[in-house]
Amino acid sequence: MKIKLLQNNKAQKVLLGLIFFLSITSLVITNALPKKYDLKVGDVLQEDIIAEKEAIDTIATKKLQEAAAESVPQKYTLDQTVVKEVKAQLTELFENVREIRSKDYLDIKEKAKILKENVTLSLSNESYLTFLNMDLVQLKELETITKAVIETVMDSGIKDDSIDRAKAFVIEEFKKVNLPQNVKSLGMEIAISVIKPNMVLDREATEKGIKMAMEAVEPVKISKGQVLIEKGKPVTAEQLALLKELGLLAQDNRVNLTIISGISLLVLILELILGYYIYFYFRNYYDNNIDLLLLTIVIFSTLALSVIFKHISPFLLPLAAGGMLITVLLNPQIALVSLFIMSIITGILMGNEFSYSMMSVLGGIIGILFTSKISQRPDLTKAGGVVGLVNSLVILCVGLLDHLPWIEIARNAFWGMLAGILSSILTVGTLPFFENAFGVTTSVRLLELSNPNQPLLRKLLVEAPGTYHHSIIVGNLAEAAAEAVGGDSLLARVGATYHDIGKLKRPYFFIENQFAQENPHDKLNPSLSALIIVSHIKDGLELAKQYKLPRIIMDFIAQHHGTSLLTYFYSKALSQEKTTEEVSFRYDGPKPQTKEIAIIMLADSVEAAVRSMNKPTPGKIDGLIRQIIKEKLADGQLDESNLTLKDLDKIANAFSKVLTGIFHNRIEYPEKVKELERKGKYVNGDNKQSAGCN
Repeated sequence: MKIKLLQNNKAQKVLLGLIFFLSITSLVITNALPKKYDLKVGDVLQEDIIAEKEAIDTIATKKLQEAAAESVPQKYTLDQTVVKEVKAQLTELFENVREIRSKDYLDIKEKAKILKENVTLSLSNESYLTFLNMDLVQLKELETITKAVIETVMDSGIKDDSIDRAKAFVIEEFKKVNLPQNVKSLGMEIAISVIKPNMVLDREATEKGIKMAMEAVEPVKISKGQVLIEKGKPVTAEQLALLKELGLLAQDNRVNLTIISGISLLVLILELILGYYIYFYFRNYYDNNIDLLLLTIVIFSTLALSVIFKHISPFLLPLAAGGMLITVLLNPQIALVSLFIMSIITGILMGNEFSYSMMSVLGGIIGILFTSKISQRPDLTKAGGVVGLVNSLVILCVGLLDHLPWIEIARNAFWGMLAGILSSILTVGTLPFFENAFGVTTSVRLLELSNPNQPLLRKLLVEAPGTYHHSIIVGNLAEAAAEAVGGDSLLARVGATYHDIGKLKRPYFFIENQFAQENPHDKLNPSLSALIIVSHIKDGLELAKQYKLPRIIMDFIAQHHGTSLLTYFYSKALSQEKTTEEVSFRYDGPKPQTKEIAIIMLADSVEAAVRSMNKPTPGKIDGLIRQIIKEKLADGQLDESNLTLKDLDKIANAFSKVLTGIFHNRIEYPEKVKELERKGKYVNGDNKQSAGCN
C-alpha cells in the first residue's frame, strides 16, 4: 500500500513539497536562532557574549525614561477661592473689632474678652488690646495694609512647601510699613495666621509632562557585534536581565518559538509562490517530479553553501551559482524567481541583514542572462567573471552611498569579485553531476554532443560518410525550421546529427553510402530489404546506449520515422505478390512526440527527396517539400507532435530556403555529364534507391 502511494504522482509531489519545506526551514532555523547561555549572577564567562544583531536595550532605555520622568516638575494651578476666603476672613475680623470697640458700655477688659471669643484666629492677649487701643484711622490703615500684603503674597501662589517662605515675605513687607511697632506686629501676626497654600497640584498636566519627557528619550540601541558581557568578568543582575530581555538565556523558550513560527510561515509562503509560478507558467516542469527534486536540491545546496561562506565574508555569497545552475538545467525564468526567493532566505540567514543578499542578486541576474544562451562550457567561466565584476561595482556604489573608507570598499569589492568566480567554479564543477544524476540534457551537453570530434560522429564520418553528410544537412534544415516555429533549434540540430547512427552497422545498404557500388537491395527480397532498413532504428538505439547518449537524443533515433511506410520496397513487393501486407513494410514507431522530432522526420524525407531531383529549381523544391509534408500529415505521422498547420507552413518555407541555397542550378561540365550518363547514375539510379532507403 505504501509503495503504491509513493508511486502516485500527486503523492510524490506532496512529498517533494514537504522535503523542500522541512529542509529549507531546518537550515534557516538552525542558523538563525541566537546562541543561548545558561548563566546566573556571579558566573564568570570564558568568552565574550556579543550581540549577533541590532536590538534595543529596553532595560537601559527604561532607566533613562524613569530619570526623565523624575526630572519633570509637578504642575500647580492657583486656587482663587483660597484668596477670597482669606480676604473674607480678614474683613470679618476687622468688622468684629469695630463692632466691639463701639460698645462703650463695656470696659477694655470685657471688650478684649469678647473679641477673643469671637475671633477664630489665635492671637496673643497683647494683640487684642492693641486692636482696642489704636485709633480708628490706624485700624483702617492696618486693615488695608494687611489685606494688601496678603493679596501680594497669595497672588504669586503659595505651595505646601513654600509657606515658610511666604511668611518670611510677610514679615519683610511689614517691616517697610510706617506704623507703630505694636501695630506692625499685630499686622504680622494676623497675616501669618491667615495665609495658607493656594497652589493646587494639577495631576493631569503633571502626568502629561512626564509622558512627553519619557517619549522624548531615545531608545538605547545595541549594535551588531557589540560586547554585551566581557569574558573574565562576573555576570551582574542587570546583564542577566538584559540577556533575558534579548532571549539569550537557555531557560527562556518563548523567543525561540516566535522565531521558529515566523521562519516556518515565511518559508511556506515563498514555497507557495515558487510552486504557483511553476504550475501556471511552466506546467511541463511542474508535472516532472524529477525536475522539481532537482530544483529543490539546487536551492538547498546554494543556501547551505551561503551559510558556510558567510563566515568568511558576507559578500562571498554564491547565489549566482544557484541561478546559473537552474538556468542551464531547467529554465531562466524559473531561475530568476528562485534567485529572489534564495536572496530573501539568505537575508534571514545573515541575521535579517538583506543588503548583502540583495547585492548578490544583481550579480545573479547577470549570471542568469549570460548563461541563458551559452554556446560552450567555458562560457560559464566567463559568466562568473562578469558576475564578480557586477558584484564589485554594486559594492562600490553602496560603499560610496554609505561614505565607507576606500580601503573597506576595496576589501568588500574583492570578496564580491571572488563570489562571482566561486559561483562559476561551483556551476562548472557540479553541472556534470546534475546532468548525469537527473538525466538532464543541458544546452552545454548538446553542444558537446555536436562536436565533430565526438567518437561516434567520427566513426560515422569514416564508416558512413554519406549518412554523416546527410545528417549534417538534415541538422541545418531542422535548426532553421525549429527556429521558425519557436522550437529548440539546438536540440533539433543535435538530434538530427545522431538520428541515423544505426546505419553504421550496415552502411552500404543505404543509398547515400553506396557511391559507385552496386545496390545490394537489387539482389534481396523486398521484405528482407525492408527488415534491414527498419533495423537501423534498433541498431541506432543500441549504439546510443553503448556511447551513453542522453535519453532525449535516443528519442530522436526511435521516433524519427514514426510508423512510416517503406514505399519503394512495398511497391516492389506488391509487384511480386499482390497479397503483401502493408504493415510489414512500416517502421515500428512510435510517432514523433515532440515538434523537434517531427521536424527531423520531415527534414529527413525532404532532404533525400530533393537530393534525388533532376535539375531542381526553387519552384520544384518548394512543391516537393509541401507534397512530402502533406503526405506525412495525411499518413497521421504528425498527429502526436503538437505541430499546427501554421507551423507546417513555416517549416516548409524554412526547408525551401535552406535547400534552394544548397541545390541551386549549376552549369554542368560536359565531360562530367557524359561520364555519369555512361555509368547510368545521372538520371535513373539515384531516384530509385533513395526512395526506399531514407
